Amino acid sequence: MNIAQYMPVKIIFGSGSLNQLGEIAAQYGKCAMLVTMPWEGVQKPAFIQAKDLLEAAGLRVVTYDKVVPNPTTTTINEASIIAKKEQVDVMIGLGGGSSIDTAKAIAVGATHPGVAWDYVYTEKKTANSSATLPIIAVTTTSGTGSHTTKYAVFTNPDLKVKSTIVNEAVFPKAAIVDPELMRTMPAFVSATTGFDAFTHAFESYTNIHANPLIDQLALVSMEIIVKTLEKAIENPDNLEYRTLLATADTLSGICIANVGTTLPHSIGQPISGKCPWVSHGQSLALVYPEFLKFTQSACIEKFAKVARFFNSALENVSDDIAASELSNEVSELQKRMNIYTSLKELNVPKSMINDIVRDAMLCPDTYVNPRIPSAEQVKQMLDNMWETS
Repeated sequence: MNIAQYMPVKIIFGSGSLNQLGEIAAQYGKCAMLVTMPWEGVQKPAFIQAKDLLEAAGLRVVTYDKVVPNPTTTTINEASIIAKKEQVDVMIGLGGGSSIDTAKAIAVGATHPGVAWDYVYTEKKTANSSATLPIIAVTTTSGTGSHTTKYAVFTNPDLKVKSTIVNEAVFPKAAIVDPELMRTMPAFVSATTGFDAFTHAFESYTNIHANPLIDQLALVSMEIIVKTLEKAIENPDNLEYRTLLATADTLSGICIANVGTTLPHSIGQPISGKCPWVSHGQSLALVYPEFLKFTQSACIEKFAKVARFFNSALENVSDDIAASELSNEVSELQKRMNIYTSLKELNVPKSMINDIVRDAMLCPDTYVNPRIPSAEQVKQMLDNMWETS
């Protein structure tokens, strides 16, 4: 087996680590763009603190606070123009995956010919690492893993297509993971981002390009999430639980940076791309029960191992039986966290299913799944997702 691992991100992990932001950013530039959601609600104090820390370290700060869930070319192009005009030389993505992915895309869009969308993997241009602005990621959720990856995911609303810059140029130079910032996450955000982290680990673990090094990280990540996520939702201020989930998210991000995702992302991504009111984590939760039923026969031993994280009683049954129970175990977890849903409940038009199938079959993630589906099989899965059982 030939294995190539690359993880250039300096990870600063621990309670209070946000305080190092100014010192770290000053190593990379003199004018920082602070990329965030609007400054309101529970995250506002963290945004203010970050700005103060950057200014105290001598940086001029340009604030871009128009990040939206499921980032779009509209905001990214607007921010790229501002970054050029203001001569920004370091990008700070502060928030969940939407903020970090937006910052990554701006780092490309502000420094390359054309716009950021020209550099997604389906287009012909390739981002240049030496030109791309240095990126610092400060994550406030435990789910997307974007702070440790070479991916920037965003949507072109004109095309109604969601795609990705896949390039080592958008690996952050540094990632600050401060569990204190995660104590204010609402239950739904904790559930969907936590489930997102689970999918990253699970899909890297079952990917046809899986390798023993990443398998170990994926297993640790999944076990933490299965045993901790519900506790964190019930006790949101518990720093121990938040620290464990932040660990799991960081590990699962490393997993997808080195192996990658599979079929659920190729189906879930078009759903949230065409229906931006559906969060990325929620779209994956929607897909998973059907995906697991479809795939389990091709990956029995690994499915069985993960199923036993959910239910220790499965230690006493065969791998075949344990693997077949994984879909039910995941569905029950989703129901307890109130993220078990259907296309109908998410207001995804049934008429959109054929377009989702088309996009899923064009996505390379489909072809690294342990069992590769036909377009008809993807459609059947989506038809089964129309209503909850």
